[in-house]
Amino acid sequence: LVAGPGRAIRDALRGAQLNKVNFAMTNILVVPYETGLDEAERASKPSGGFGDRPTYETQAYVAEAVGEGWESLIEAEMETAAEQAGEKVREEGVALVIANDGKVLRRGVGRVPWRQMVDELEESVTGEKKETSIPFLEFLEG
Repeated sequence: LVAGPGRAIRDALRGAQLNKVNFAMTNILVVPYETGLDEAERASKPSGGFGDRPTYETQAYVAEAVGEGWESLIEAEMETAAEQAGEKVREEGVALVIANDGKVLRRGVGRVPWRQMVDELEESVTGEKKETSIPFLEFLEG
């Protein structure tokens, strides 16, 4: 879940698009939630013509926040993050890594470290830490 003003959401989704190969081989969704919008603005997304949505918003791993309770969840997360990191959080946005069982694995402010988040999610699901070394460079490690 990435939440924040439009610019923070765009930056996060563009970063995810650069790492989309990591999403293609996993069961991970990115749920953007733009703060500062009312329900009418949130519901009026372009669907064709000159108002087409950018490709980073239409990737297969990008899901829409549907249902009730998103506003209060995001506000509570923003409030907690602002207490810890200051009011800059409301401009930089927050990211939450949430496992399928609803457990929050990580919270962060600002730029999203996509590769690290994907690795942490995979580790939480498989119980195995992802190998980070590159096999053909192992001779350098020893």
